[in-house]
Amino acid sequence: MKNIIVLIIIFLLIGCSKRQPINHKLLHKAEKMVNINADSALAILTKISSPDELSTKDLAHWCMLSGKVTDKIYTSLPPTYLFEHAYKWYSSHGTIEDQVQMQLYLGRAYAEDGDYDSAMSTYTEALEIASNNHLDNAAGYISSYMGTLYEEKGMREQAIKKFKIAAIYFKTANNNKSYACALRDIGREYARTDSLTQALAILHTADSIAINVNHKNAQASIINTIGGIYRLQQEYEKAKSYYYKAIALGTNKIPNYMGLINIYIETDSLDKAKELLKNIPENNPKYIYGIKRFHSFIYRKEKQYEKALDNLEEYVFLIDSIVNAKNQSRILNIEEKYNDLKKREKINELTINQQKYIIILSICIAGILSIVIANMLYRKQVKDKIQKQQDELSEVRNQLLHLSLDLEKKKIKLSSLKEKNENYNQMKNEITHIISNYKNLQNKMIADSALYKELVHLANQHIPRVNKTLITEKQWGQIIKEITGIYPNLHSYILDLCDTLSEQEWQYCCFCMFGFDTNAEAKLLNINLASVRTKRHRLRQKLGIIIPTRISFQEYIAEQLI
Repeated sequence: MKNIIVLIIIFLLIGCSKRQPINHKLLHKAEKMVNINADSALAILTKISSPDELSTKDLAHWCMLSGKVTDKIYTSLPPTYLFEHAYKWYSSHGTIEDQVQMQLYLGRAYAEDGDYDSAMSTYTEALEIASNNHLDNAAGYISSYMGTLYEEKGMREQAIKKFKIAAIYFKTANNNKSYACALRDIGREYARTDSLTQALAILHTADSIAINVNHKNAQASIINTIGGIYRLQQEYEKAKSYYYKAIALGTNKIPNYMGLINIYIETDSLDKAKELLKNIPENNPKYIYGIKRFHSFIYRKEKQYEKALDNLEEYVFLIDSIVNAKNQSRILNIEEKYNDLKKREKINELTINQQKYIIILSICIAGILSIVIANMLYRKQVKDKIQKQQDELSEVRNQLLHLSLDLEKKKIKLSSLKEKNENYNQMKNEITHIISNYKNLQNKMIADSALYKELVHLANQHIPRVNKTLITEKQWGQIIKEITGIYPNLHSYILDLCDTLSEQEWQYCCFCMFGFDTNAEAKLLNINLASVRTKRHRLRQKLGIIIPTRISFQEYIAEQLI
């Protein structure tokens, strides 16, 4: 046993003595490959399995190369604490350029962890150093990442200011490609604030610059943004021409296909939309939820409402799953980085390197299993919920029918029991109870109907530059069908009140039976609140009814129909 221990110690000493020279060679090899083949450089850096065991200088070098690889192939950054150590080394031993570059990577690492305050503080300090030392290109990138942080927080004005500062720095540094991209970001933010004309002017400038530098992917992304703005302005032919131009230029064609599909759906060119959908890979999780969303829109246009609803529910489920997965991934990433630090300390104390890999592997397996199990449970829960809703709706319809028949019988029986006071009062109480249940079931049928949920969704949307009612002719027909199904005697009752009611007034009468408040009604009909109140008042006048103050039109009419 003693001899075995001695041999192990000897092998460890030999391994440690060789590890540093080997790692040093790997770092130099990776440095040569970064600008030639970033994927190969990443593979070389990955061979250094424990970068925290490198010397401080080599660790700083490893972090710098990892950041440069991330710039090339957009991988996630290594743990934040490694960049903190690297920044300390460059602050004491590196050049100003290296110090600023490492601060940029450190800020990005903080941002990936969700520590936006630390990220912004790091960016601000780096920007000051870069500006004071006339490092215009670095200052441009720092300003861009600061703008991105503001963008993620929804702070549009601050984002625009930072992107403008970035554009100035890039222009000064003669980095025309990044200058064009900064202008693109400014235009995108203006579009999000509904300043579409200003956005287009900036984006056309960005496009002309991108053409001059002959960077096709940058030009394609700018052209895609221009196409999106023309789509918002409903200038569909211009939008289509830009999307097709972007498809011809760029390597990432999917966003342009999606923009074209939106246009063809909005212009009822459904066959073209379906044809373009074939170009989007269904086996890619990045795009599957978008495919479901498009299918929902297409089926709704084709009046295949069950399929539209199914695809809409799948789209909502996928969105929830993606958000949940991102949150879990961020939590797991932070937890993994923390555990990595704790394991490093334990390894230093016990000198047992294998323990680190076992723990990491266990955490990864547990995390994957947790995600898989949670996903399976969530899918089952959604499926059960949909089935339960369908069963409940069917049950409600049956109950409503039985209550309607029971109510008629009770009313007939009540008229014959007026002379017997005791039985009369008992029967009257029973009828009151049945009426209450009947009303509740009618209200439940409205609330559970797909049409009502669709109208609520429309009322809650923020759609800029709307100049017509949000309710289509097809939906008006569905409104009449839905309401007369729930209130079978409504049509005859309204005609008894006023037999000169126009078709539009009858439609509006049915719409009022959904019980929307004035704000929702104003959005759906695209009129102001005063017009809603006037419209309701005129309908009551024409029907010749006086409704008590605290009772809505829907409640009053429903009461009269019983």
